[in-house]
Formats: sequence, structure tokens, C-alpha cells
Amino acid sequence: DHRELHSFPTRRSSDLAPAADAETLDRLERLIREQEARIEAQQQAIDALKRQVESLKAARPAEAPTTRTAPPEPAPAEKLAVTTGTPKANIQLYGQVNRGVLVVDDGEKTRGHQVDNDNSSTRIGLLGAANPGGELEIGTRVEVQFEANSSSVINQIDNTDAGPDNFTKRWLDLYLKHERFGKLYVGYGSTASDGTSEVDFSGTDVAGYASVSDVGGGFFWYDDSLAELDFDTTIGDAFSDMDGLSRKNRIRYDSPGFYGLMASTSWISEGGGDVALKYASTFGDFKLAAQAAFADPGGTSGTLDTQLNGSASVLHASGFNLTLAGGVQNYKGDRDDDGTFLYGKLGYQLNLCPMGMTAFAIDGGLYNDIDRDGDEGTTFGAQMVQNFTEWATEFYLAYRFYHLDREPADYEDFNALLSGFRVKF
Repeated sequence: DHRELHSFPTRRSSDLAPAADAETLDRLERLIREQEARIEAQQQAIDALKRQVESLKAARPAEAPTTRTAPPEPAPAEKLAVTTGTPKANIQLYGQVNRGVLVVDDGEKTRGHQVDNDNSSTRIGLLGAANPGGELEIGTRVEVQFEANSSSVINQIDNTDAGPDNFTKRWLDLYLKHERFGKLYVGYGSTASDGTSEVDFSGTDVAGYASVSDVGGGFFWYDDSLAELDFDTTIGDAFSDMDGLSRKNRIRYDSPGFYGLMASTSWISEGGGDVALKYASTFGDFKLAAQAAFADPGGTSGTLDTQLNGSASVLHASGFNLTLAGGVQNYKGDRDDDGTFLYGKLGYQLNLCPMGMTAFAIDGGLYNDIDRDGDEGTTFGAQMVQNFTEWATEFYLAYRFYHLDREPADYEDFNALLSGFRVKF
């Protein structure tokens, strides 16, 4: 308080008595104590607010992590460059371009290709939402992708403009969301089980994750016993992460979150459907997410009967993280063995440079009896991702090794090296 500091009479320095000096010091000390008390009270209030925020975070509904999540909810209309003709609605434009160079060695030849990285494809989308007040929101999502030379489709024969030469649908959807009753989706989009094998906190999933065949999955195995390519089997045929029912025309319901736990179910055409449980929370220095699902594709699949799959990922404040995934498929027809896969990843995140987080990871998996009974597939890989936060850009470098044992074939091991950039807007 400056008024109190200057309330005593002005005197020449030669007239100051010891008593005056003592009085001034007492006042200053009293002011210091008062300020310290105020600061302590403010710090206690801040600490209480932080604890409240952490408890609210822990109670949020579970969501899939990292690059496999949906884009953010629409922002207020006055902040958007894209506007809507409906006064009560908000609209948001978003998208990304993800281009890379893929070098592969199939055991016979080494080849280089320019690709669109199917780990997280080039895409564009629109979100719309209307909430005139209250607890009910109605929204839409339209998202399409355009992959020129998709890294999961390109192969030894089709290696120029491989894949559809047009936009393909990812989401054509509308939803109704109520704070107390959950969320209902109607249209084309993720089923309840979609993404349940792909929970990943490593920060490297743009370079590699449980769906290992997103890079190199379209290539044919080279059979050394025949000295030629086996055009009946691709890498993607033998390596699957059994990730639910993917995206379909469906009706889907998500329950409200309860202490981080959320249930979901969907119904698709031909009588198929699925159910899933999803959990996400924080515990001190740990961030955890886990999902599990049961799916029955019904008449939409001629080979798959039922499927059970799940994944979990944990991230420590130190940057270390661990991801696990697995699944079992039961087949229609005369197949004797169930297909199985087990996948694990160990990663580390750190601030190696001021431009953004750097993430490293190594992973591996066993993918057995998926295409044919008796198949034994093995893969391992390594990934690095450098974030350039101010530019909304990531640089990535990834290596992947594939091995498949199948009698009587003698397949050569397959190696793939991928590097590129993902730029978001």
C-alpha cells in the first residue's frame, strides 16, 4: 500500500532518530508479511483449482488417442475463416497432406516409390454443429481421402498412381449428442469397434502402429523356391490387427462417460454389429487408455465369423510409454485354426530440440493363421517422429521387417523404409 508507506512526516536525513528508523522498519516488515500471506492464499487457491481440473479430466469419456482421434469440435463462428449459411450452426474445415518416399526390398529387387502414407492418409473434412443452448447438440461430419500411390496398395506391378484415382469416403455422418444420455451416430463412419486395436500414446503412429500392413501391405511375397512372385498372397493378407469392423454404414450409440469408462455399440447392414468398452484416465504421472471389442460382421464378410480384440497404452511423465494389442478371429468355412495377433511397442518422448517433441519407438508382433492355417508371421520395426509445432508439421522415418513361414513356400523376408512429412491444417 503506497499510501501507508508515505504517510509519515518528511524530515531531513540529519534529523532522523533511531525511533523513526525502527518505526519505518516495523511498517515495512508488516507490509511484507501481509503480502506473503496474500501470495500463500493465492497459491492455495491455484492448487485447489489444479486438483479440480485433474479430477474433471479423469471423469471425461474415453476417447481413442493421438493421430487416430477425430478432429476437434467446431470453434465459435466468429473465429472461423469458413462460415455457414445457418445462423445457429458452426462449421470447421480441416485436413492434412501426408507424403513420403517408400524404399522396399522383396528379396529379389530393391525399389523406391513416392507414396501417400496410409498410416494417416491425405484427407479433407468438414465438421458442422448446431447447439442453440441447453444439453442437445446436432452435428455432421463429411470427410474424404485422396491417396495417390497409397503405401498399403502399391506393389511390384501396380506402382504408379496405385489405388482409386478419386476421393473415397471416410465419414458421411450425422450425430445427436446429449450431455446426460450420450451420443447417437447415423450414417457412414467408425463402428463401435473401429480403432480398438490401435490405442497408441507413443507419438509415432504416423510412422508405424499395430496395423503394420499400412506400409507395404500391397506387395507380393517373393517365393524363392519358385524364383518368382506369389501373386496369390500379399503382406496385407498375412498381417492384420483385427481392428473391429472399421467404417461402415451403421447406427452407433456411445454412452456418457463414467469416471473415464464409456460403452459403445453399433448395428450394420446384413445383421452385423459390435460392442466395445473404452477407458481413459490419468493417475499421477501416468496417462492410460484401454479399449476392447467384440464384433460380428454378419453378411458383410464371407470369411470372418466373429472377432475379439483390444489394445492399451500407457504414457509416463518422463516420456516413456508402452503399447500392447491383440486379437482373435474365428472364420467361416472349413478353416481349422483361429487367426491371432500380438503386438507390442516401447517408446520414448523428449524435447530434443526447441521446434517440438521428438518421439522414438521400437515395436514387434506375431500374426498367425490369418490368411491360411499354419501361417506364422513375424514383424519388427523402429520409428522416429520429429514435431515442428509452429508449422503443424511432422517429419517421420520408419523401418519395417516382415517374415512369413508357410509350407511349402519359401518366402524371402521383406524390408521397407519409409520417410516423409505430414502437414495438418
